[in-house]
Amino acid sequence: MNEEADRVKTLPPALRLQKRYVIFEAISEHPIEYKDLSESVWMSLLDFSGELGASDARIWMIMNLYDDKAQKGVIQCSIKSVETLRASLALIQIVSENKCIVKVLGVTGTLKSARDKYMGG
Repeated sequence: MNEEADRVKTLPPALRLQKRYVIFEAISEHPIEYKDLSESVWMSLLDFSGELGASDARIWMIMNLYDDKAQKGVIQCSIKSVETLRASLALIQIVSENKCIVKVLGVTGTLKSARDKYMGG
């Protein structure tokens, strides 16, 4: 068998979906865990844009970039849905029975710039 024929072909960079990274900070009375915040983000996005909009957003909350102490994190989304995600984050008021607001610190195109500019290196 030919190994080249078995390999999955990848899309060229011009045809791939572009991503953006939304850096946020959760401000609350009590510390918030990743799991609870992730659930609230999903529910807010579903309520705001519906199932079709949520699936088009292609959001991915990056677990190992969420800082429990500073309550800062990064969400990956498609370039077309950045404003929808920002609006749905602004609508979050309660996370796991605690009052909470989610403040967007910035939007970047790479994880490196997200870490350097907003997460403190």
